[in-house]
Amino acid sequence: MFAFLRRLGVALSLAGLALAAWPASAWAAPTSLSREQARELRDYGATLVLARRGAGPALRRAGGVRLATSLRVWRLESGAALRVLPQLMRAGLVAQVEPDQPVDVANHLGQGDPLIGQEWWIASVGLDRAEPPGPGKPVTVIDTGTDLAHPEFAARPGTKLLNAQSTSAPNEEHGTAVASVVGAPANGIGLVGVYPQASLQLWDASPSGSGITAGDVIQGLDAAIKNGPGVVNLSLGSQVRNPLLEAMVAITFGSGTLVVAAAGNSRTGGSPAEYPASLPHVLTVGAIDQSGQPAFFSSGSPYVDLAAPGMSIPVAASTTYHPPDYYDSFSGTSFASPIVAGSSAWVWTARPTLDVTQLAAVMRASAQDISSPGFDPFSGFGRLDIPTALAVAAPAKDPQEPNEDVNYLKPTGLLHRASVPLTRGSLSARVEFAEDPRDVYRVWIPGRRTAIVSLRPSGGDVDLAMWGPRTISILEAGSARRRDFRGISERLGTKRELLRVRNTSKRGAYYYAEASVGVGSGTVVRKVSGIGYRLSVSIVKPKKKIVRR
Repeated sequence: MFAFLRRLGVALSLAGLALAAWPASAWAAPTSLSREQARELRDYGATLVLARRGAGPALRRAGGVRLATSLRVWRLESGAALRVLPQLMRAGLVAQVEPDQPVDVANHLGQGDPLIGQEWWIASVGLDRAEPPGPGKPVTVIDTGTDLAHPEFAARPGTKLLNAQSTSAPNEEHGTAVASVVGAPANGIGLVGVYPQASLQLWDASPSGSGITAGDVIQGLDAAIKNGPGVVNLSLGSQVRNPLLEAMVAITFGSGTLVVAAAGNSRTGGSPAEYPASLPHVLTVGAIDQSGQPAFFSSGSPYVDLAAPGMSIPVAASTTYHPPDYYDSFSGTSFASPIVAGSSAWVWTARPTLDVTQLAAVMRASAQDISSPGFDPFSGFGRLDIPTALAVAAPAKDPQEPNEDVNYLKPTGLLHRASVPLTRGSLSARVEFAEDPRDVYRVWIPGRRTAIVSLRPSGGDVDLAMWGPRTISILEAGSARRRDFRGISERLGTKRELLRVRNTSKRGAYYYAEASVGVGSGTVVRKVSGIGYRLSVSIVKPKKKIVRR
């Protein structure tokens, strides 16, 4: 089944997209562009605009194109953006403006070893001890285009093109290589992917051949959502911040699709933070070498979840650049990531009752420790192990995720869905330092009533805070925080946290309860299961004061 390759050679790596925490002001419409913002937009050929309802006609007249249905984000030339944005911003029709930053494909690692004749990684992840299922949960590869003329893809069943594919420009071999690691079929030709029968979906994020931008990836994520739930592979990374792309990643997870991303290849450069690898709810993958240890280039951080083979990985190479032998050997976390993405789709197909929060937890919990005991920043919780992932016990579902902030919860917010409010009763959930550092819930308090909110941690320190009905973000500062913050309970360890909040208005209102990883749990030590807690709410009528006569 596992065929030999005819020629192996140069290595390529791609590190990823730049994202950052969704800003507290994202839904407070800016009224103008600063000189610095205008100068930054001019430095890029295109601008991304997160628009409010009503801005569409003006953006369309300016040549704008809406990129996603799940996020009202438009792209237009920066010159046109600078002309149309002032009027729209004064009208309160713009929520966010960002340049459409490029995502570079960089030649990084050279192998120079033409004698590699087999896919050594197969035994490492247990693929030789388990039989892949038929097509199931789809795997979407968002990358440069895939060469559909390649023998691995020309007649491959279960392959869906989400847009047209092109590999005519230089440096566009990456997508073909990544897609082959996921799902090269068992056809007696060349090589075999980790999930040969996968339902493989392809999005060319470099349609013009000029490189990938944040807007292209947003479009790809939107396409994946429409064809999900499933797994998305992002062998992409950058240190540049793009809040709109972060928002789209959150929307993707909220839709029930798992995002898997490469950790980056900058260990020798000090492992600077990479995005989307460092975002919450992203399964972040480091690379190991043939000895089973973290590869010398694989970036380390508190956000790495697990590791997979990423050194000298046999791949399909574009027919444009490799005639007559259409195979090569590449190294990088870019090729560890699709091994995990394909394996995650396999596990989910075999265990269809899991939800996306459970799937991510199962992939971490089943990893086999390879370095220092427990979590370490280069291999996370350990090496991918498919047979264990198929059998390990799944934790309970983590409700209402993603729910990191207030704008995730409102019907007019980021996810365009209203979270179920807590009125009375309780729920069980968990937080985790890297993947899920905080949870926010709506709490309905009737007029002239008091809510008693308690939180009981288990296995670590979780703090409780309460926020008022006018809160835009739990990251507020200054006068907004003084207006909205209602108190915090932060006892160390697993002691119960308790807060009482009174609604002094005659009308009922939504308040917000925040559960976050406490300082007593540390800031870099991760637990594979996270920290559990039980949040309870009860509503009481304040006692009337007794007036003595």
